[in-house]
Amino acid sequence: MNKRCFLLIAALLSLLLLAYGCDDDDDGIGQTAQQLIEQGLAKFDAGDYAGASGDFNAALGLDPEAYDAYFWLGWAELKHNHAGLAEDAFVSYLAEKTGSNDATAGLALAYHAQDKFEDAIPAAEEALGADPTWSFSRAPEVDYQDLALVLAHSYYETGDFSQCLIVVQTYLNPSFNANTSTPEGRRALADELERLYTG
Repeated sequence: MNKRCFLLIAALLSLLLLAYGCDDDDDGIGQTAQQLIEQGLAKFDAGDYAGASGDFNAALGLDPEAYDAYFWLGWAELKHNHAGLAEDAFVSYLAEKTGSNDATAGLALAYHAQDKFEDAIPAAEEALGADPTWSFSRAPEVDYQDLALVLAHSYYETGDFSQCLIVVQTYLNPSFNANTSTPEGRRALADELERLYTG
């Protein structure tokens, strides 16, 4: 009798574990690439960027042509401070889906985070040229001012101080001025960039 009870309890526990295992969305088993992308987006919105990246990578494992997964992977890795991985994802996305301003802006931010200033400049110029008041719809706190600051700083780091000043005056502080042909003016411009970063 005791043996029968033990076997019955063991069988019931096995069924419960199987049922809970089937309900676990995080393992990706039996899910489509689109379902994994949607699951990743929910995690992205909740601030779980590592979990979101896992889902987007899983989606690409199921379907390498699920290009939206590359897009969202880029943003998740960027928000998770993995700029190199973000760059790779955005480049893969833009190779197939040209003309995405959000992806181009993300790529500019990823380049800048790696001190790839010469690459950041054309990407940021393209994104701002397409939409001077750009903001990322999924995270509107990331907007054209971030992009302009990336552009201005990249110009400064590449020694194009006059272009840096133009970007600052156009997008960030119209009242600021400095003579960029003098060491004093360049120092003032550097101080203004620092103020904009920390302010």
